Amino acid sequence: MAGQTVRVINVEERVERVTGLFELHADSVFHVAWRILWSAADAEDVTQTTFVRAFTRLDQLVDSARERPWLLQIAYHGALEVLRRRRDVPTDPAELPDRPTGDDTERIADRRATAVLLHAAIDGLPGNLRLAFVLRDVEGLSTHEVATTLGIGESAAKMRVARAREQLRQALAGALS
Repeated sequence: MAGQTVRVINVEERVERVTGLFELHADSVFHVAWRILWSAADAEDVTQTTFVRAFTRLDQLVDSARERPWLLQIAYHGALEVLRRRRDVPTDPAELPDRPTGDDTERIADRRATAVLLHAAIDGLPGNLRLAFVLRDVEGLSTHEVATTLGIGESAAKMRVARAREQLRQALAGALS
């Protein structure tokens, strides 16, 4: 299926195709939205909106090998729309909000120590670095796909991922020593 051209003609085919996309990629879409918004409810809304938009824009998906980055780009822009509607949160992706404290922190504290340290280190990254890192190293997108999703050049995407990795190395080295 990867690499083949997708042509959708009727509503039934659209429903079937988007249902398949949802089954394959809903978790990734939710994860990206949550990392931007830090709200499960908002991330669920963005996930739903992403697949509604995918349904209406399915003709734009020419290559099935590009379906995941295409969906994540829709989710990314949908999450930014949510941020813009919030009056207390900056709309520049470079200034994405830090993770809030509260129940989520307590739940993470119950997990294994290494996982807690890693999550904390990722959460401590600046918004633009965190998102590039999550897309590249957690969600497994290529550098080109990260660049396309974020609307930046490939060299900028590489730099953001490299900086995020270096900051994570430093944070984890300090926490583990």
